[in-house]
Amino acid sequence: SYEPSEPNSLPISALRGQGLEELKTVVEEAIVRSTGKQVLTLPVDLSSSQLSWLYKEATVQEVDVNPDEGSAVVKVIISAAAYGRYRKMFQLS
Repeated sequence: SYEPSEPNSLPISALRGQGLEELKTVVEEAIVRSTGKQVLTLPVDLSSSQLSWLYKEATVQEVDVNPDEGSAVVKVIISAAAYGRYRKMFQLS
């Protein structure tokens, strides 16, 4: 097992794919801290324009579509202001 020599470093193996999820999480958290944005997982009605709005106004990370229900769960990085506009535009509480 590899032990990093520097503090705050992560052991990564691109060859074996080890540590990549942890690296992704750490990078995501750093972006959120430095930009004031947040990572949210939002339910989306695919018959509305919610998903296209999110693609324009936020950074869409993942889309998990449920075709039977015409919905999706979308992971985004979004500013508080954009999230407020999203909620107001789509009448979300």
